[in-house]
Amino acid sequence: MAWNIGLLCIKTELNKVDDILDVFYKSEDGLHFEDVTSFSMEDALGVGEQQPWIIIVDTQGRFINDVSFPLQLSKQYKVKTFWISEKLIYRDYYFNFLKKGGLKSEVVGIDGGLKYLNSKGIQAIDKWGETIIFQIIENEIFNRKTTKYGTSLNEIRYLKYEL
Repeated sequence: MAWNIGLLCIKTELNKVDDILDVFYKSEDGLHFEDVTSFSMEDALGVGEQQPWIIIVDTQGRFINDVSFPLQLSKQYKVKTFWISEKLIYRDYYFNFLKKGGLKSEVVGIDGGLKYLNSKGIQAIDKWGETIIFQIIENEIFNRKTTKYGTSLNEIRYLKYEL
């Protein structure tokens, strides 16, 4: 199965999600990663928390295909986006005392992902895009330099937000 799942990660508190996702409403809680990455989510989003990050799972890749929302958010919050796919994408947005808003860096494709891992001293598990992006997520969000299969995203329980 090809993944093709987007993650929007925002450095903020969970109580801010309702304001950030103002056109969505919370409809369920206690969902697993497999639930929120399922095609059955349709237009809904999965929202989880890994302090200090809020992780928004989007099966439609809206935040990857249209960077306007992450760019806008980066004026108020630290933002990172990930595209879990063979054609992986990782974007890091500016948010510091010197600059708020804008794209800081971007990693695209398997070669870009391998270069990223190498620059961080992480040995790639294999050369599949999905495995590489999971290793990038582990490093950027969970602060873990993993060299084994799996993802810490499975440990989080998610809320479902519908349109």
